[in-house]
Amino acid sequence: MNILIPVINFGKSGGYRVLSKFADELLQLGHNVDFISPETSIQPYYPTKAKILWANKKGNISENSDNKPNLKESGFSIFLNLTKGLIKLPNDSYDVIISNHSLTALAIKIAGLQHKSIYYVQAYEAELLMLLGGLKNHLLSYLYPLSYKMNLFTIVNAEIYLDYKKLKASRVLYPGVDFTLFYPNLEKPFNKNKIIIGTIGRMENFKGTRFIVDAFKELKKKYTDIQLHVAFGVEKDFINDEGIHCFQPHGDKELGNFYRSLDYYICAGYIQLGAFHYPVAEAMSCGIPIITTQYYPANEANAWLVRPQNTRDIVSQFELAQNDLFLKGEKVKQGLIDVKQFEWKDVAKKLNNFLNEFLQSPKLK
Repeated sequence: MNILIPVINFGKSGGYRVLSKFADELLQLGHNVDFISPETSIQPYYPTKAKILWANKKGNISENSDNKPNLKESGFSIFLNLTKGLIKLPNDSYDVIISNHSLTALAIKIAGLQHKSIYYVQAYEAELLMLLGGLKNHLLSYLYPLSYKMNLFTIVNAEIYLDYKKLKASRVLYPGVDFTLFYPNLEKPFNKNKIIIGTIGRMENFKGTRFIVDAFKELKKKYTDIQLHVAFGVEKDFINDEGIHCFQPHGDKELGNFYRSLDYYICAGYIQLGAFHYPVAEAMSCGIPIITTQYYPANEANAWLVRPQNTRDIVSQFELAQNDLFLKGEKVKQGLIDVKQFEWKDVAKKLNNFLNEFLQSPKLK
Protein backbone atom coordinates (compact mmCIF):
# COMPACT_ATOMS: atom_id res chain seq x y z
CA MET A 1 0.00 0.00 0.00
CA ASN A 2 1.00 3.64 -0.44
CA ILE A 3 1.34 5.42 2.90
CA LEU A 4 1.82 9.12 3.68
CA ILE A 5 2.99 10.58 6.99
CA PRO A 6 2.45 14.36 7.30
CA VAL A 7 4.52 16.28 9.87
CA ILE A 8 4.48 19.95 10.86
CA ASN A 9 8.28 19.68 11.12
CA PHE A 10 11.00 17.18 11.98
CA GLY A 11 12.36 17.42 15.51
CA LYS A 12 14.51 15.68 18.12
CA SER A 13 11.79 14.32 20.42
CA GLY A 14 11.20 10.60 20.66
CA GLY A 15 7.95 10.89 18.74
CA TYR A 16 9.85 11.70 15.55
CA ARG A 17 12.08 8.67 16.05
CA VAL A 18 8.91 6.55 16.17
CA LEU A 19 7.71 7.97 12.85
CA SER A 20 11.06 7.37 11.14
CA LYS A 21 11.15 3.80 12.43
CA PHE A 22 7.52 3.20 11.42
CA ALA A 23 8.39 4.35 7.91
CA ASP A 24 11.50 2.18 7.63
CA GLU A 25 9.79 -0.93 9.01
CA LEU A 26 6.80 -0.48 6.70
CA LEU A 27 9.19 -0.16 3.77
CA GLN A 28 10.73 -3.47 4.84
CA LEU A 29 7.25 -5.00 4.73
CA GLY A 30 6.93 -3.97 1.08
CA HIS A 31 4.89 -0.78 1.38
CA ASN A 32 5.69 2.59 -0.17
CA VAL A 33 6.06 5.31 2.48
CA ASP A 34 6.48 9.07 2.04
CA PHE A 35 6.68 11.96 4.48
CA ILE A 36 5.31 15.40 3.68
CA SER A 37 6.55 18.45 5.59
CA PRO A 38 6.69 22.22 5.15
CA GLU A 39 10.02 23.24 3.63
CA THR A 40 10.71 25.34 6.74
CA SER A 41 11.49 22.19 8.72
CA ILE A 42 14.98 20.93 9.44
CA GLN A 43 16.07 17.66 7.87
CA PRO A 44 15.00 14.60 9.91
CA TYR A 45 17.09 14.28 13.06
CA TYR A 46 16.28 10.56 13.02
CA PRO A 47 17.23 9.30 9.55
CA THR A 48 14.65 7.51 7.43
CA LYS A 49 14.77 5.66 4.15
CA ALA A 50 11.35 7.04 3.22
CA LYS A 51 11.02 9.74 0.58
CA ILE A 52 10.32 13.25 1.87
CA LEU A 53 8.06 15.69 0.07
CA TRP A 54 8.55 19.38 0.89
CA ALA A 55 5.65 21.84 0.65
CA ASN A 56 6.32 25.55 0.10
CA LYS A 57 4.15 28.57 0.91
CA LYS A 58 1.91 27.89 -2.07
CA GLY A 59 1.60 24.21 -1.26
CA ASN A 60 3.75 23.25 -4.23
CA ILE A 61 5.54 19.98 -3.53
CA SER A 62 9.15 19.16 -4.31
CA GLU A 63 11.49 16.29 -3.51
CA ASN A 64 14.38 18.76 -3.49
CA SER A 65 16.05 18.70 -0.09
CA ASP A 66 17.03 22.37 -0.32
CA ASN A 67 14.61 23.29 2.45
CA LYS A 68 14.86 26.53 4.41
CA PRO A 69 14.65 25.85 8.16
CA ASN A 70 15.68 29.39 9.12
CA LEU A 71 12.73 31.15 7.54
CA LYS A 72 10.90 33.30 10.09
CA GLU A 73 7.42 31.90 9.69
CA SER A 74 4.66 31.68 12.26
CA GLY A 75 3.30 28.35 13.39
CA PHE A 76 0.02 29.17 11.65
CA SER A 77 1.83 29.84 8.38
CA ILE A 78 3.67 26.52 8.64
CA PHE A 79 0.36 24.76 9.32
CA LEU A 80 -1.10 26.39 6.20
CA ASN A 81 1.87 25.28 4.08
CA LEU A 82 1.27 21.67 5.09
CA THR A 83 -2.46 21.95 4.54
CA LYS A 84 -1.99 23.44 1.06
CA GLY A 85 0.46 20.67 0.21
CA LEU A 86 -2.06 18.04 1.26
CA ILE A 87 -4.78 19.71 -0.82
CA LYS A 88 -2.59 19.59 -3.93
CA LEU A 89 -1.94 15.86 -3.64
CA PRO A 90 -3.80 13.81 -6.30
CA ASN A 91 -6.72 11.99 -4.66
CA ASP A 92 -5.43 8.54 -5.57
CA SER A 93 -1.81 9.11 -4.42
CA TYR A 94 -2.09 7.28 -1.09
CA ASP A 95 -4.13 4.49 0.42
CA VAL A 96 -3.50 5.51 4.02
CA ILE A 97 -2.40 8.73 5.72
CA ILE A 98 -0.94 8.39 9.22
CA SER A 99 -1.72 11.42 11.33
CA ASN A 100 0.47 11.76 14.40
CA HIS A 101 -0.32 15.14 15.94
CA SER A 102 -3.40 17.27 16.55
CA LEU A 103 -2.33 19.81 13.93
CA THR A 104 -1.62 17.20 11.26
CA ALA A 105 -5.04 15.67 11.93
CA LEU A 106 -6.68 19.08 11.51
CA ALA A 107 -4.69 19.74 8.33
CA ILE A 108 -5.85 16.39 6.95
CA LYS A 109 -9.47 17.28 7.73
CA ILE A 110 -9.24 20.69 6.02
CA ALA A 111 -7.71 18.95 3.00
CA GLY A 112 -10.68 16.57 2.89
CA LEU A 113 -8.56 13.47 3.43
CA GLN A 114 -9.82 12.28 6.82
CA HIS A 115 -11.48 9.25 5.21
CA LYS A 116 -7.96 7.98 4.40
CA SER A 117 -6.42 8.80 7.77
CA ILE A 118 -5.60 6.84 10.87
CA TYR A 119 -4.53 8.74 13.97
CA TYR A 120 -1.56 7.59 16.06
CA VAL A 121 -1.65 9.54 19.33
CA GLN A 122 1.61 9.70 21.30
CA ALA A 123 0.58 12.16 24.04
CA TYR A 124 -2.36 14.25 25.19
CA GLU A 125 -0.87 17.43 23.76
CA ALA A 126 -3.46 19.89 25.06
CA GLU A 127 -2.55 19.18 28.68
CA LEU A 128 1.15 19.72 27.97
CA LEU A 129 0.41 23.09 26.38
CA MET A 130 -1.60 24.25 29.40
CA LEU A 131 1.31 23.41 31.68
CA LEU A 132 3.77 25.29 29.46
CA GLY A 133 1.68 28.42 29.89
CA GLY A 134 1.39 31.54 27.73
CA LEU A 135 -1.54 32.88 25.72
CA LYS A 136 -0.60 31.04 22.52
CA ASN A 137 -0.31 27.68 24.26
CA HIS A 138 -3.53 28.34 26.16
CA LEU A 139 -5.43 28.95 22.93
CA LEU A 140 -3.89 25.92 21.22
CA SER A 141 -4.86 23.74 24.18
CA TYR A 142 -8.50 24.37 23.23
CA LEU A 143 -7.86 23.82 19.52
CA TYR A 144 -5.96 20.53 19.76
CA PRO A 145 -8.77 18.40 21.27
CA LEU A 146 -10.88 19.13 18.19
CA SER A 147 -8.79 16.46 16.47
CA TYR A 148 -10.16 13.86 18.91
CA LYS A 149 -13.70 14.61 17.72
CA MET A 150 -12.95 13.77 14.09
CA ASN A 151 -13.95 10.14 14.61
CA LEU A 152 -10.73 8.88 13.06
CA PHE A 153 -9.42 5.32 13.31
CA THR A 154 -7.39 6.04 16.46
CA ILE A 155 -4.42 4.13 17.87
CA VAL A 156 -2.72 5.24 21.09
CA ASN A 157 0.79 4.44 22.31
CA ALA A 158 -0.19 3.47 25.88
CA GLU A 159 -3.24 2.14 27.68
CA ILE A 160 -3.62 5.35 29.67
CA TYR A 161 -4.87 7.11 26.53
CA LEU A 162 -7.66 4.64 25.73
CA ASP A 163 -9.96 6.82 27.79
CA TYR A 164 -8.18 10.03 28.73
CA LYS A 165 -10.19 13.24 29.04
CA LYS A 166 -11.52 13.98 25.51
CA LEU A 167 -9.47 11.22 23.88
CA LYS A 168 -11.13 7.85 23.31
CA ALA A 169 -9.59 4.88 21.50
CA SER A 170 -9.73 1.08 21.43
CA ARG A 171 -6.31 0.16 20.01
CA VAL A 172 -2.87 0.34 21.65
CA LEU A 173 0.48 0.20 19.86
CA TYR A 174 3.53 0.70 22.05
CA PRO A 175 6.59 2.18 20.30
CA GLY A 176 9.64 0.06 19.61
CA VAL A 177 13.18 0.07 20.96
CA ASP A 178 16.25 -0.56 18.81
CA PHE A 179 18.09 -3.29 20.70
CA THR A 180 21.16 -2.93 18.49
CA LEU A 181 21.67 0.48 20.13
CA PHE A 182 20.08 0.04 23.56
CA TYR A 183 21.59 -3.10 25.08
CA PRO A 184 23.30 -3.98 28.38
CA ASN A 185 27.05 -3.88 28.90
CA LEU A 186 27.65 -7.37 30.27
CA GLU A 187 31.30 -6.57 31.02
CA LYS A 188 30.70 -3.30 32.86
CA PRO A 189 33.29 -2.99 35.66
CA PHE A 190 32.03 -2.57 39.20
CA ASN A 191 33.26 0.66 40.80
CA LYS A 192 32.43 0.78 44.50
CA ASN A 193 34.09 4.18 44.91
CA LYS A 194 31.92 6.15 42.50
CA ILE A 195 28.17 6.14 41.90
CA ILE A 196 26.74 7.74 38.77
CA ILE A 197 23.05 8.52 38.62
CA GLY A 198 21.66 10.00 35.44
CA THR A 199 18.62 11.53 33.85
CA ILE A 200 17.47 13.21 30.67
CA GLY A 201 17.42 16.91 31.52
CA ARG A 202 14.28 18.81 30.59
CA MET A 203 13.47 22.48 31.15
CA GLU A 204 9.72 21.93 31.59
CA ASN A 205 8.73 21.78 35.27
CA PHE A 206 6.47 18.77 34.77
CA LYS A 207 9.47 16.70 33.63
CA GLY A 208 10.61 16.74 37.26
CA THR A 209 14.34 17.41 36.78
CA ARG A 210 14.44 19.72 39.80
CA PHE A 211 13.31 16.91 42.12
CA ILE A 212 16.18 14.75 40.88
CA VAL A 213 18.65 17.59 41.47
CA ASP A 214 17.30 18.12 44.98
CA ALA A 215 17.53 14.40 45.70
CA PHE A 216 21.10 14.35 44.41
CA LYS A 217 22.06 17.16 46.77
CA GLU A 218 20.64 15.17 49.69
CA LEU A 219 22.42 12.00 48.60
CA LYS A 220 25.74 13.81 48.20
CA LYS A 221 25.77 14.55 51.92
CA LYS A 222 26.11 10.82 52.53
CA TYR A 223 27.68 9.52 49.32
CA THR A 224 30.53 11.95 48.71
CA ASP A 225 31.62 10.37 45.42
CA ILE A 226 28.18 10.33 43.83
CA GLN A 227 27.70 12.19 40.53
CA LEU A 228 24.62 13.28 38.58
CA HIS A 229 24.95 13.10 34.80
CA VAL A 230 22.34 15.07 32.86
CA ALA A 231 21.87 14.25 29.19
CA PHE A 232 20.98 17.34 27.13
CA GLY A 233 21.46 19.52 30.18
CA VAL A 234 22.91 23.03 30.10
CA GLU A 235 26.08 23.54 32.13
CA LYS A 236 25.21 27.07 33.21
CA ASP A 237 22.06 25.78 34.94
CA PHE A 238 24.25 23.79 37.35
CA ILE A 239 27.28 26.05 37.63
CA ASN A 240 27.02 26.18 41.43
CA ASP A 241 26.24 22.48 41.88
CA GLU A 242 29.29 20.31 42.51
CA GLY A 243 29.10 16.83 41.03
CA ILE A 244 26.56 17.59 38.29
CA HIS A 245 27.83 17.09 34.74
CA CYS A 246 26.02 17.72 31.45
CA PHE A 247 26.32 15.61 28.31
CA GLN A 248 25.07 16.12 24.76
CA PRO A 249 24.58 12.68 23.16
CA HIS A 250 24.22 13.09 19.41
CA GLY A 251 22.03 10.36 18.01
CA ASP A 252 20.87 7.09 19.52
CA LYS A 253 24.29 5.42 19.49
CA GLU A 254 25.70 8.03 21.85
CA LEU A 255 22.50 8.01 23.89
CA GLY A 256 22.88 4.27 24.41
CA ASN A 257 26.46 4.85 25.55
CA PHE A 258 25.20 7.47 27.99
CA TYR A 259 22.72 5.06 29.59
CA ARG A 260 25.34 2.30 29.87
CA SER A 261 27.70 4.69 31.72
CA LEU A 262 25.20 5.01 34.58
CA ASP A 263 24.68 3.07 37.78
CA TYR A 264 21.05 4.26 38.04
CA TYR A 265 18.62 6.05 35.76
CA ILE A 266 16.13 8.36 37.47
CA CYS A 267 12.91 9.82 36.06
CA ALA A 268 10.69 12.17 38.07
CA GLY A 269 8.06 13.36 35.56
CA TYR A 270 4.66 13.82 37.10
CA ILE A 271 2.01 14.19 34.39
CA GLN A 272 0.16 11.59 32.34
CA LEU A 273 1.53 8.85 34.58
CA GLY A 274 1.17 5.46 32.93
CA ALA A 275 2.25 6.82 29.55
CA PHE A 276 5.04 5.10 27.64
CA HIS A 277 8.32 6.82 28.52
CA TYR A 278 11.18 6.34 26.10
CA PRO A 279 14.10 7.07 28.48
CA VAL A 280 12.75 4.56 31.01
CA ALA A 281 12.38 1.87 28.33
CA GLU A 282 15.78 2.66 26.79
CA ALA A 283 17.68 2.68 30.08
CA MET A 284 15.90 -0.53 31.08
CA SER A 285 16.99 -2.08 27.76
CA CYS A 286 20.56 -1.13 28.68
CA GLY A 287 20.32 -3.11 31.92
CA ILE A 288 20.40 0.00 34.12
CA PRO A 289 18.51 0.01 37.45
CA ILE A 290 15.50 2.33 37.19
CA ILE A 291 14.11 4.72 39.81
CA THR A 292 11.03 6.41 38.40
CA THR A 293 7.54 7.68 38.77
CA GLN A 294 4.84 5.44 37.29
CA TYR A 295 5.72 5.45 33.58
CA TYR A 296 5.43 2.45 31.32
CA PRO A 297 7.10 -0.08 31.22
CA ALA A 298 8.23 0.45 34.85
CA ASN A 299 6.50 -1.52 37.58
CA GLU A 300 7.30 -2.86 41.05
CA ALA A 301 8.98 -5.95 39.58
CA ASN A 302 11.48 -4.14 37.35
CA ALA A 303 12.03 -0.71 38.96
CA TRP A 304 11.86 1.32 42.16
CA LEU A 305 8.73 3.44 41.90
CA VAL A 306 8.53 6.88 43.50
CA ARG A 307 5.64 9.19 44.17
CA PRO A 308 5.29 12.32 42.00
CA GLN A 309 6.99 15.53 43.12
CA ASN A 310 8.64 13.81 46.05
CA THR A 311 12.36 14.35 46.59
CA ARG A 312 12.44 12.29 49.79
CA ASP A 313 10.96 9.29 47.96
CA ILE A 314 13.72 9.42 45.33
CA VAL A 315 16.34 9.43 48.09
CA SER A 316 14.76 6.54 49.99
CA GLN A 317 14.23 4.39 46.88
CA PHE A 318 17.84 4.98 45.84
CA GLU A 319 19.04 3.79 49.23
CA LEU A 320 16.81 0.71 49.06
CA ALA A 321 18.34 -0.14 45.69
CA GLN A 322 21.88 0.62 46.79
CA ASN A 323 21.60 -1.59 49.88
CA ASP A 324 20.08 -4.68 48.21
CA LEU A 325 22.33 -6.00 45.44
CA PHE A 326 20.27 -9.17 44.99
CA LEU A 327 16.99 -7.30 44.51
CA LYS A 328 18.75 -4.87 42.17
CA GLY A 329 19.91 -7.73 40.01
CA GLU A 330 16.46 -9.31 39.97
CA LYS A 331 14.78 -6.08 38.90
CA VAL A 332 17.30 -5.49 36.13
CA LYS A 333 16.77 -9.05 34.83
CA GLN A 334 12.99 -8.60 34.88
CA GLY A 335 13.34 -5.29 33.03
CA LEU A 336 15.32 -6.96 30.25
CA ILE A 337 12.48 -9.47 29.89
CA ASP A 338 9.76 -6.82 29.96
CA VAL A 339 11.27 -4.71 27.17
CA LYS A 340 11.35 -7.60 24.69
CA GLN A 341 7.81 -6.66 23.63
CA PHE A 342 9.26 -3.51 22.02
CA GLU A 343 11.15 -5.32 19.25
CA TRP A 344 10.61 -3.08 16.23
CA LYS A 345 9.72 -5.88 13.84
CA ASP A 346 6.92 -7.01 16.17
CA VAL A 347 5.68 -3.45 16.58
CA ALA A 348 5.66 -2.98 12.78
CA LYS A 349 3.69 -6.19 12.24
CA LYS A 350 1.05 -4.99 14.68
CA LEU A 351 0.90 -1.62 12.91
CA ASN A 352 0.56 -3.43 9.59
CA ASN A 353 -2.38 -5.39 11.00
CA PHE A 354 -4.04 -2.14 12.06
CA LEU A 355 -3.51 -0.66 8.59
CA ASN A 356 -5.15 -3.69 6.98
CA GLU A 357 -8.01 -3.48 9.47
CA PHE A 358 -8.48 0.18 8.55
CA LEU A 359 -8.47 -0.50 4.81
CA GLN A 360 -11.16 -3.16 5.29
CA SER A 361 -13.35 -0.92 7.41
CA PRO A 362 -16.75 0.14 5.97
CA LYS A 363 -15.81 3.82 5.84
CA LEU A 364 -13.57 3.26 2.85
CA LYS A 365 -16.16 1.34 0.84
